[in-house]
Amino acid sequence: MDDKYTFRQTLLRMLAAYFGLSFKQLGARCGMTERNVSHHLTRKRRRDDLKDDVFERLLGAFGCSPAAVSAVAECIETLAAIEAAEGLSPEELAEIAEAGRGSKRLTWEGLSEVARRTRAVPIEGYPEPNEVEPARRQAERLLRRLAELPPSLRLAVVRVADRYQSWALCENACETSEREASRDLERAAVWASVAREIAAKARGPEWWRHRVRGFAAGFGANVLRVKGELPLAEAEFVTAKGLWLAGADPLGLLDPGRILDLEASLLRAQRRFAEALARLDEAIAVGRSPERALVKKGFTLEAMGDYERAIETLTQAEPQVDRSGDPRLAYMLSFNLAVSYTHVGRFSEAAELAQRVLDLALAQGDETQVHRVVWLRGRIQGGLGNRHEARALLAQARREFDARGMSYDVALGLLEEAVLLLEEKGREAEVKRLAWELGKVFASKGVHREALAALSRFREAAERDEATLELARRVLRFLFRARHDQGLRFES
Repeated sequence: MDDKYTFRQTLLRMLAAYFGLSFKQLGARCGMTERNVSHHLTRKRRRDDLKDDVFERLLGAFGCSPAAVSAVAECIETLAAIEAAEGLSPEELAEIAEAGRGSKRLTWEGLSEVARRTRAVPIEGYPEPNEVEPARRQAERLLRRLAELPPSLRLAVVRVADRYQSWALCENACETSEREASRDLERAAVWASVAREIAAKARGPEWWRHRVRGFAAGFGANVLRVKGELPLAEAEFVTAKGLWLAGADPLGLLDPGRILDLEASLLRAQRRFAEALARLDEAIAVGRSPERALVKKGFTLEAMGDYERAIETLTQAEPQVDRSGDPRLAYMLSFNLAVSYTHVGRFSEAAELAQRVLDLALAQGDETQVHRVVWLRGRIQGGLGNRHEARALLAQARREFDARGMSYDVALGLLEEAVLLLEEKGREAEVKRLAWELGKVFASKGVHREALAALSRFREAAERDEATLELARRVLRFLFRARHDQGLRFES
């Protein structure tokens, strides 16, 4: 694109050329003088683009559909991509452009056909009892089809195809968003957007539409919570809960326990632990998946440092989780139970769980989970007195965490290794080397201020050959607690 014009200027000038409008005619349509329009569209700009209000005013003057604007925008982006391409011959560029045109034509024809074929599908009213299971089965099939599409096309399909606007598909997209939140936040955000779009299109009585929209908004808030954007997450959850409470769902199609356990996760992140536990107790009482709420309750107790109660709660959840057949929930329970065992010195029991945790992680194909299991095994071996094997496992896990930018996990691994070294005599030089590696952690954005203060205290002591086993253990215990309680203070 010519550096003289910004993207918005180029877009408006192309629309003006296509519709045959002069600057004078364009100005007459939007209440500007010809001189003002010319100033906005021809003045050389660098980083400063047209202001939103001016751009929207000029764009509205064309009276064209959003699809037309999108098509012109895509044309500009394609031209910019061709201009930026390096090392390709004119013939190769021509082949790529032709392939792109064919792909766009097929996509357009496909979406158009989807819209035509599904336009007459009736999805009015609140579901009858005999419609519920067929709706859920169809939603599973449609979700698989959506998953095969690029993220940008999923929203397009939902907007044009009636059958993709059902409460059951919204429910599926919500659950998919939560599953992805622990793996890939970008994918989680895409599915949360799909769920909100479906909810906005859902049909039925107003009270039912409110309930569906509230359900979807709760999962959107959950993505913000995982991102660490707690004020935004809270505001979104206020909206979600308002819609949920304003609606109704006589058959209980949407699990009321989900809204409660999502709210509990937000409250836990806000360090409002007593309120989080209260919401989880409500979810256990009224939800369709009390085992999920029990696992979350166990994790909340672990975050509070109440490891004995965490073990009691997770043990209580075990038979229910086994009956549910949910492999992700089984992993969460087994991993958190094993971690809690290590905190109270029950390393043999943790070791008995370690293989099951690893099998569950491998079955799900989640590499991050697998690396966390390697860390867990290292921690267990250290507790059992197998220091050499423990350090090898912890170092392996730490390298994988570092490669993925998981700075807090790197810090935990370093402190675990330091504790093992300090349990032996004459390892001060190795402790100092580990402390030096904390520099990567300090340079990252993944560790909050109070945790950094504790790590700084340990690093300074190690550099002066004054790091003690007690100090390393205190910092490690603090890091476990402070991960979920960022207001916790480290007392030097």
